[in-house]
Amino acid sequence: MNYTTMKLTSDIIGHIVEYSGDRVALWTLREYMAPRLYNNLRLYKRRRLIYGEVQSGKTASIIESIQNPLYEGLYKIVILQNSILVMNQYLHRLRSAGIDFQIVNRKTQTIEKDVILLMNNKSRYARFLKAFNIDRPSKKYVLFMDESDSYSRGQHPLATSSVHEYYVTATPFHKLYKTPGFFHTIHRVETSQQYKGLNNITIEYNDASVTTIVHQFYEEVSKRGEGEKGMMLINAFQKVTEMVDIGLALSQKFKEIVFVTLNCERKIIFRGKSRKLKPQPISDLIDLLNDKGEKYIVFIANRMSLRGLSYCSSDYTRHLTHQYSDLSLVSVTSALQRMRLFGKYIDNHPIKLIVPSSNQKMIEKMFDNLDLKFEINRELS
Repeated sequence: MNYTTMKLTSDIIGHIVEYSGDRVALWTLREYMAPRLYNNLRLYKRRRLIYGEVQSGKTASIIESIQNPLYEGLYKIVILQNSILVMNQYLHRLRSAGIDFQIVNRKTQTIEKDVILLMNNKSRYARFLKAFNIDRPSKKYVLFMDESDSYSRGQHPLATSSVHEYYVTATPFHKLYKTPGFFHTIHRVETSQQYKGLNNITIEYNDASVTTIVHQFYEEVSKRGEGEKGMMLINAFQKVTEMVDIGLALSQKFKEIVFVTLNCERKIIFRGKSRKLKPQPISDLIDLLNDKGEKYIVFIANRMSLRGLSYCSSDYTRHLTHQYSDLSLVSVTSALQRMRLFGKYIDNHPIKLIVPSSNQKMIEKMFDNLDLKFEINRELS
């Protein structure tokens, strides 16, 4: 049988790539395409959803996307929550990945880096617009919106002028996202065998006082044997004064536990005495307490225990083992986002969530939520 070899022209290859909608194919075949066509396709508007369970590895997907060679020569703008703790956490992750970046703050006059971190508040946004000069044709950028469903309209104002839009969240239920054809591609972050989520932890319904619950935490960790450590998060209280008062009272009763309150004034409380902490990543604080040999650590937080924050040491060897929450007055989305207990852990320490018995219906809704299929029209344009 005779075979005829057909040489594909750069235009034909370009059309194949264009209709495939495959970004990997675009990068792989770039050398066989006319440069102008390649650049046009590279800058073709795309919306991508990255979603997965809480603390399942979405930040790693953002970093991988930032390093995508297709985005060479483009600005990469990452929108973060309005939280210094979240910002500091990102600094650690980007530095570990060897990514150079710039933070927009009140001192920013010009944009000098390709990767830009922008906290989601009006003053920093205004500062960014003044420094970036967004209307210039050369200012082409890719936008990464972390925890995008928390924005009032489901997307940041910078999305309109971006080349590509990344929507990153564990709870992609904003009404905007259900618009047919809104997302061109969807990436689900698969959980590894090391991931501990709602299906992999012990849930205890307990109406005892917070003092009794902390005592149980202390007893459970100490019974595991010499050298065992435990770390607990309490995010069942809303008022700052209440959090601090509870921390002081508990520290006088439990002499071997270090308490840390996280709010506008971060404090470390030990044996009834407190001192302020400087702003730093939570991982650095855990590293410090771990190096000092502290076996029991209890964080008391509210707003600073919601989205985006990971309560884990920098080497991921120490993490939350217990969490006490009250989810009776929040939505299913908020309840899931409060689960800082979840994560990928390299050990097999038991993980426990403690909630009042009134939370049972909410826990059932959270399980139902995990079974839902997120239905989006996946038609590629």
